[in-house]
Amino acid sequence: MGKVQLTKIESYNNIDMIQTSINSMLDNSLLSKKLFDGAKVVIKTNLLMKKKPEQAVTTHPIIIECLANYFVKYNCEVIIADSPAGPFTKTSLEGIYEASGMVKAAQNSGATLNYNVSFSEVSPSDSMRLKTFNVIDVVKNADFVISAAKLKTHGMMTFTGAVKNLFGVIPGLIKAEYHFKLMNEENFAHHLIDIERYIKPDYSIIDGIEAMEGNGPSNGIKRNLGVLIGADNAYEADFIACDLVSIAFKLVPTLYLAESRNIFNKNEIVVEGLDYKALNIAPFKLPDSVDLTFLPKKTPAKLKEIIIKKLKAKPEFVHSKCISCGHCKRNCPANVISMVENKPVVNLKDCISCFCCHEVCPADAVNIKKSLLLKLLK
Repeated sequence: MGKVQLTKIESYNNIDMIQTSINSMLDNSLLSKKLFDGAKVVIKTNLLMKKKPEQAVTTHPIIIECLANYFVKYNCEVIIADSPAGPFTKTSLEGIYEASGMVKAAQNSGATLNYNVSFSEVSPSDSMRLKTFNVIDVVKNADFVISAAKLKTHGMMTFTGAVKNLFGVIPGLIKAEYHFKLMNEENFAHHLIDIERYIKPDYSIIDGIEAMEGNGPSNGIKRNLGVLIGADNAYEADFIACDLVSIAFKLVPTLYLAESRNIFNKNEIVVEGLDYKALNIAPFKLPDSVDLTFLPKKTPAKLKEIIIKKLKAKPEFVHSKCISCGHCKRNCPANVISMVENKPVVNLKDCISCFCCHEVCPADAVNIKKSLLLKLLK
């Protein structure tokens, strides 16, 4: 029976309360029984891109600092790591660590920041999609891994939390290659589950003190939830996070597919520390890209595929906001974006609607445009 712990914390200024909450979560975790002196603990944070903590795109540095404090206290070697969107290089990491507040978090706690950009190929026997994939070495070689996620909506997966956070163990631009290989939501979700099954994070914490709704994970609307979630099982943490903000189970592929693979059972979760139902949190605004097709279950697969393709939202570039950085082109898995007079132009016919361009745009210059048919259906 899975145990998920929730704590109500209104602000990142309540550092003592955050530290006490994290200490309690970890003291009552399965991980606490396995720790040993000198263990290499990697805190896999969410550093999607070069954003400041107050923008609610990345895991807040206070959460990371308090996590690191806990493990340093137990004489562990603590490493803060991620492979954000874009090139996985020392220079890129330096800028993101500084902007996101991770430099200060490491200095205050005694943790180190990862600058090892090497990676290795792994071949998990139980992978359902990619039979081999690359994983950054700092995570691959860790004794323990903590998934320290941010509670956000996501253009392709509807929700990103503890499980989706682990896609950041895939190095740099190789993420785009895997997106293109997998193409649709179900394939990509199975790949995320395969990654989680390989990494098997030892504990997961979701930072929901400040979260993001709408067109996340980078250009949504910041919401103050004042909640910190922790669990031994990443899927259970994600399920409670989604339930907290009224994101339907059937809209989150990593959850319903994981349950179909008997990885967790949503009906066996026990919540401790907070009656989150009593908080009466208003439902999250979902991404414009979420597909609500209303198709009957018996719809033939081929027909369903055609209809969904017609209904899919597509990216729309706002050139007046564009800063001509080219991130969208470099991170496009389908390679359907070209730069014309320093502005992006997309071939919508071959677009796979992964919204990586929307995710990595630093200028909020990519909108998600619903199809006319979808608008009529709604």
